[in-house]
Amino acid sequence: MINILFVCSGNSVRSQMAEGLGRAMSDGNCEIKSAGTMPIGVHPDTVACMKEIGIDISAQTSDLLSRSMLDWADYVITLCNSALIAFPVLSPRTRHIHWDIPNPDRDYDTVEERRDGFANVRNMIKEKIQNLFEEII
Repeated sequence: MINILFVCSGNSVRSQMAEGLGRAMSDGNCEIKSAGTMPIGVHPDTVACMKEIGIDISAQTSDLLSRSMLDWADYVITLCNSALIAFPVLSPRTRHIHWDIPNPDRDYDTVEERRDGFANVRNMIKEKIQNLFEEII
């Protein structure tokens, strides 16, 4: 079993998407968690965006990054520069990967643009996870 921890600053959007996608795509080969350096709760638009592709993340929680999570992980993947800057030292056995994923939680002119912004980020993360799994599984 491979342990993967996705980290962003708020554990609200990007890392929540990655956790849900990772669980759905891993075929039971990985245990997936997410955390934030300053968690602010799961964004409702994140839940809706994932529901559009049949993944229910409504039970996921927004958790504070801890030393025990870092020690548990075989792979720690940071999804934003803020998390990367605040990132602690890892054990030598843990591999760190950084993906600079834009935050879709910003102002949009229309509801459709907002939905598309979240979907674009979700699809970007999905592609990166597919590539990661091809490499490690």
